[in-house]
Amino acid sequence: MGSDRPYRKKLNKDKILNELKDQSGKQFDPEVVKALISVLDREREE
Repeated sequence: MGSDRPYRKKLNKDKILNELKDQSGKQFDPEVVKALISVLDREREE
């Protein structure tokens, strides 16, 4: 998602997070999405 592809440009961080949240429980494991968001939130706080 964060890399350019022949069929689309890379997504910014906000769009990636929105896509992960939207697809949580469908395409992505909800526990993994929750853990990733938690790590990213902690990094932002530092």
